[in-house]
Amino acid sequence: TGLLSWIFLRERVTRVGVAALAVGLLGVYLIVERGLVPNLGEGNNTRVVGDVLVVFSLLLEAGYTVRGKTTLTTLPPLLFTALTITGSLFFWIPAGVVAVASNGLPHVSLGGWLSAFYLAAITTVLGYWLWFHALRVTDASAAAPTLFIQPLLGAALAIVILHDELTLATVIGAVCIVASLLLVVR
Repeated sequence: TGLLSWIFLRERVTRVGVAALAVGLLGVYLIVERGLVPNLGEGNNTRVVGDVLVVFSLLLEAGYTVRGKTTLTTLPPLLFTALTITGSLFFWIPAGVVAVASNGLPHVSLGGWLSAFYLAAITTVLGYWLWFHALRVTDASAAAPTLFIQPLLGAALAIVILHDELTLATVIGAVCIVASLLLVVR
């Protein structure tokens, strides 16, 4: 997001901004890889393919953010969020039809429906609305390091809920992400 906003939005590139992104990326790398040496899996390429798909999705997300920031000059954040989420149904409805045709109707508990509602209403609609509302008053490159909170929070939840191992790499990665955020706030 930072790189694309510097290129396409012509936002000002600062040393602090570059440092924040570099330190934050190092932190995310340490958390995801659980060390400096890449974990490529044991004999299969599924891990590498999954990592490439995640990076590709992050590039699409960055493009959405940068394009969204330019759109905010003509549309309010709530309308932009509503239009893009509604537009995504052109993908999700056919995908859902194919899934139901292949596997039948899913059996979803009340907790499952409430979880789906939470994901749709809170993490998607409210999250994107707040993100684009914030982008109206700040540069996308300055907001980009806040995205490093997601892998940090994911690792913390995995440690607390799933009893994942707390590694030195995770701690150093967390320190890097916090330092990145402090650089942005500064």
